[in-house]
Amino acid sequence: MSVGMDKQELETPALLIDLDALEKNIKTMADYYRAKSGAVLMPHQKGHRLPIIAKKQMQAGASAVSSTSLGLAEYYVNSGIDNILITSEICGATKIARLCALSKHSNITVGVDDIENAKQLSEAALSNKTRINIAVELYMESSGSAGVQLREAKSLVKELTKFRGTNFRGLWWHEGRLSSIRNFEERKRMEFAILDEVARVRDEIEDMGTTVELLSGGFTCTWNITPEYSRLSKVGVQAGSYVFSDWTSHLIEGIEVFDYALTVLTTCVSRPSLTEAIFDSGMNSCSDENGENYASIVGPKFKNLEGLKRIWQREEIMQVIFDDPTSDVRVGDVFELIPPHSDTTAKLHNKYYGIRDNKVEVVWPNYGRGLF
Repeated sequence: MSVGMDKQELETPALLIDLDALEKNIKTMADYYRAKSGAVLMPHQKGHRLPIIAKKQMQAGASAVSSTSLGLAEYYVNSGIDNILITSEICGATKIARLCALSKHSNITVGVDDIENAKQLSEAALSNKTRINIAVELYMESSGSAGVQLREAKSLVKELTKFRGTNFRGLWWHEGRLSSIRNFEERKRMEFAILDEVARVRDEIEDMGTTVELLSGGFTCTWNITPEYSRLSKVGVQAGSYVFSDWTSHLIEGIEVFDYALTVLTTCVSRPSLTEAIFDSGMNSCSDENGENYASIVGPKFKNLEGLKRIWQREEIMQVIFDDPTSDVRVGDVFELIPPHSDTTAKLHNKYYGIRDNKVEVVWPNYGRGLF
């Protein structure tokens, strides 16, 4: 039994959650949204994938949650969380059948950007004696997302409202390219320009007599920007990575307020020379890509270990080169790694160890990993 153990006694590599930092991050976000009139938090779950954390977020004031995968949405509904925006399109007969079944037991809204896909959803819903909530995804240039072109959104919505098996709820979007903008004011300027376009599309749709009930966009990089935009209110902001944070997030102005809550515990297993050490963590236990630019490989950082010249990860080991010869790090010594991307690191482990005062307080199985 791991509960009550010192964290240094855990077998490594192990995935740790600093419970104090996690709770502080949730509170920091919740306090801002509670104090801001018209602000709505709809935290994304693609990172931690833990219903218990989602419940903490909702207890702190989140109105609903968002999720990219149907499988994760099914898991959450079975865990008692039933107000979910699926931020992707659902295609294929089998998945659509699953969505129909899920819609009978929860308040699920799914993204659409194609009229034929929407027609398939409607026909399947009618055959299964249900109705599926849909929201049109808006395409944001160079964001790595799907979506309908903004100039075509009005005509798509007009056609969608003719289907009897679906219920048009509103619009959602993702602006991933903003994560590369480190300066707060520049990121705010770009976000407001995007929201100008969303407001224009919203007005066009409502001018033809169709209610836009749901608006959802933004993410951790715009957590305190999107709600400041005056022309739109109650935009469900899909901030997610703030609960764990990571070292690359702290390079972005305004995100450094969220503490490192996720680390990987690793053990030194070899000292080939005074300038080199080998650890039992690698890419299979700690991701190495930049969370704000996936094409950039940057690797993890050590917590409380200085004087490192290079960190190089293989699948299951990690080589560390020191600036100067040292005997301070010994075989058997245990350290924590701060991932460059917490979302993908979290999916590499079967369980989380919740740590408080250096002891294991709780073990959470990571049942959400691998659900699509």
